[in-house]
Amino acid sequence: MSSLLKDFQRDNGFAPTQLMAREFRASWRSPTGIVGISFVLFGLGALAAVWLGNSPGLRFMMGVCTVFFLGFSWLCLRMLFGNRPVLRVGPEGISAIAIKNGPLPWSSIADIREMTFQNNRSLVISLTPAAAPKRWWGGTRKEQAVPLVPIQPELRDDAVAAVFEGFSLYGGEQSVLAVKAHEEETASTLAFEKRLDEMTPTTWALFLMVGLNALAWLANLYGGLNAMKPLPAQLFAWGANSASAVVEDRQYWRLLTNTFLHGGLMHLALNMLGLWEAGRQLNRMYGNAQFLLIYLASALAGSALSLHFSAQQSVSVGASGAVFGVLGAILVAMYQHRGQVPKQTSKRIFTSQGVFLVYALAQGFGRQGVDNAAHVGGLLCGSLLAWLLVEKIDTSATPTRRGAFALAGTGLSAAAIAALLFTTPAPAVHHRQLFAFQAGLNRLAPAMSATEKAFQTDGKAYRSGTLSEAAFTDAMRTRHLPAYRAIQRELAPLEIPGSDVAGQGMRDLKRSNTLVVELMELQLAQTDAVATPGSDPGVGTAAAMRMQAIGKELQDIQARFAVLAQNSTKPVRTD
Repeated sequence: MSSLLKDFQRDNGFAPTQLMAREFRASWRSPTGIVGISFVLFGLGALAAVWLGNSPGLRFMMGVCTVFFLGFSWLCLRMLFGNRPVLRVGPEGISAIAIKNGPLPWSSIADIREMTFQNNRSLVISLTPAAAPKRWWGGTRKEQAVPLVPIQPELRDDAVAAVFEGFSLYGGEQSVLAVKAHEEETASTLAFEKRLDEMTPTTWALFLMVGLNALAWLANLYGGLNAMKPLPAQLFAWGANSASAVVEDRQYWRLLTNTFLHGGLMHLALNMLGLWEAGRQLNRMYGNAQFLLIYLASALAGSALSLHFSAQQSVSVGASGAVFGVLGAILVAMYQHRGQVPKQTSKRIFTSQGVFLVYALAQGFGRQGVDNAAHVGGLLCGSLLAWLLVEKIDTSATPTRRGAFALAGTGLSAAAIAALLFTTPAPAVHHRQLFAFQAGLNRLAPAMSATEKAFQTDGKAYRSGTLSEAAFTDAMRTRHLPAYRAIQRELAPLEIPGSDVAGQGMRDLKRSNTLVVELMELQLAQTDAVATPGSDPGVGTAAAMRMQAIGKELQDIQARFAVLAQNSTKPVRTD
């Protein structure tokens, strides 16, 4: 704030003595206007769906969406149509839509600062103890936020400058004290950042982790994986996490390799963006070696906890377990050393990283396809390690003490990971067998499709009378049955355990082919029996009963196929 005041005085050649009242109104060009218009369009679309929809359930759901969209758009657009400005600055004080009871006098303001979160700027006004209003549940409200988002982007700097100018003119002693406090806080922050840079001049551990994640994605791309959405079987082949592969096949290395794989470029970019901001601060506070310990232990802990949840049914990939560990660690470090860390730094970290952490966890629990178990496992491990390890800013710690705590943290992390690993329940899905079966089906798909099509064509011709019974029987004996038997031989080696919840459809597919072969054999045997004089009539009766049972079983399989198509398991979990 002090720099803005000094810039104003320098540019004008003197200290201003009077403030002209200025008003800043909501703009259609602001995010508020754009969002408001967008929600109006969404609301009208939902209303059209209510009008044109045939299903009562769909019409009800669209009706709820209409109320939500139009209600939210009214909240946004009323600022554009109302008479009140978003912000008014004058000699009497500050008025704003966010300030309920009239203008806030300058004498009631102890400090003003600007805050930016997710590119949304706002002014945070600290109130004097006498002016702080009481809350109905107790306590007082010490700060008042004034969002600048509704104001036209080009005018936001002017709005901030006008507020600071008014505070410097009419704030009296409070403004002088606030300027001094800001200068001291800024100096303290710069000194703290310089100290961190001196303790860890190069954060090579962070660069290494980001580089390895990027290289793994490039290697995937070079290996033929889709850049935006690789297939589950491909990720599994590269080392994705899977309870069956880790526990039953003893491929323990997957606990680490999966954390360098990602479900596409966007997944990688979001994880690396989250890692960079918190990682740079944590890397400088703990040093490169301890940063690697926190990162890798959190990654492994997240993967180990995932074995009990997401990796039971889906393959899991992503560095988010490690990223959440880094986030938890930096928040714990800020709290532990709140006496040494400048308030400006700790507040920035808690505001940006803390809010992001809560949002990401909430989103993970509310969405399908997100491995939140890995998030929680990494978060807990990183937080506990940060509490245990000795930061570099603790100058009283000896290298021996720092090494001892690092060794203890390594041992505790290893014990926790091992406990999670060896208590993993029986896997629900066996991915190695599942993907092998899928690969076999992909190889056999053309032959299976051609065989099925040829049989259906002859069957249709027989039912329509264009193909005689003798010709149809001969085609079944010489072409269709041998083709189905060949497919049966190819499917025979492909096995999925009966306990596998995702393998039911494939077991049914294999079973249906076997039943079709048996059905054809019975049909041909029955035809031969009829043509043979003196054959046992009981054989034909038994064959007819068995054919009826096969038809019923095939119908049941078709019904399960229909249900499976509607309730398919999410094949990949990203973390």
